[in-house]
Amino acid sequence: MGWGAVGLILIAAVGACPAAGHAQTRSPAEPAKPAPQKETDYTPPIAFFVANGEAGSCGPGCSEWIAADGTIDTAAPARLRAFLAKLGRRSLPIYFQSPGGSVGGAIEIGRMMRARGITAGVARTIPQGCDPRLDREAACDALKRTGRELPAELRTVHTLCNSSCVYALIGAKVREVTAGARIGVHAIALGMVDASSGQIKPIIKETPSRTDGSNLKRANEQLAQYIAEMGIDRGLFDAAAEIRHERVRYISRDEIARFGIDRREFHESRWVVDEGPRFVVVKFATQAHGSDPKQYRTTKIQLTCSRSGPLGVLFSRELAATDTVASIAVTARGGDFVLPPRRGKPILGYNDVEMEDRFARVPIAFFEEAATGETLELTEAPDLSALDKPPRRIRLSTAGLASAIRALAQRCP
Repeated sequence: MGWGAVGLILIAAVGACPAAGHAQTRSPAEPAKPAPQKETDYTPPIAFFVANGEAGSCGPGCSEWIAADGTIDTAAPARLRAFLAKLGRRSLPIYFQSPGGSVGGAIEIGRMMRARGITAGVARTIPQGCDPRLDREAACDALKRTGRELPAELRTVHTLCNSSCVYALIGAKVREVTAGARIGVHAIALGMVDASSGQIKPIIKETPSRTDGSNLKRANEQLAQYIAEMGIDRGLFDAAAEIRHERVRYISRDEIARFGIDRREFHESRWVVDEGPRFVVVKFATQAHGSDPKQYRTTKIQLTCSRSGPLGVLFSRELAATDTVASIAVTARGGDFVLPPRRGKPILGYNDVEMEDRFARVPIAFFEEAATGETLELTEAPDLSALDKPPRRIRLSTAGLASAIRALAQRCP
């Protein structure tokens, strides 16, 4: 049996996407979760299209990208090859939003991207006119398959690259798993392709046959070899192999860096709106702390309307072992405010990392004025046990803040 065989294939895929707003900085400690397959969870075969957004949508000087949205089917590599040939000399990054699918298809896509020196990331592309509150929408899915270049928005909120998608991602020459995005892993399994719909379905057996076992053993050996060839630590293969196929585990930021998927010591998302279940503006940032081994900790800033007038500012962050912060001052063009420390002990967040929440009420005018500048600055003052240490300053980009705060202002009383 070959990697790309039609009918019986090797797969790594899960069903539904996580609820909007879930991210590493806000989720409670979570074991590997079951991923039930439901008819409403069906994700169509992956579509590739060029998206156009605001200046800087996909990074400094980048406003165009390739969107890769859907299940990786066995025919996906051929479609991507034809798509790239049509692009000619245009060099665009590619961003995945995928629950996984064919392992062979993902590996072929990965090798293709490596050969072409493509940059890949994890983000959700929302074409203009599509409802951002819906994971799947028939009219939107059809729009993505028209072959047209589409005006769109790129978000790392409510986005993921699961299962075999991870193997496509690691093939890219440069990989960007920006703060807020998630990577899910589990073991590979045998699957079948539905001849009428193209849907990939796993074959889960309580007692696999000897033939099944030898096929999976050989496939796992090939997968481990591919991961090594891409310069990724074997820890990724081991982490996936430990999780049953019908479940999924989202790997931590420390693992993403340790495995060599994305080792950037600082990266941040744009300010974006998130429509559900409550309309908010959010921004994520991940930063390395310490020396060896480094600890990667993610911060989430969330802005919400309140009946009293000022915006509610929720500041949630994972704590590094060296954090001894009493207060955090936020400074931008036109003013500042303070995020006081949370009373009580830190709580356990995603992957059992300690985290804290801070809250303040701030006039919307502060963020409207901040959006006219390029950055805002966080100054962390040490507590009484570390007064000999200088304050730590972190600058965050205001990219996306102007449009996001305008959208929020229209919802506020």
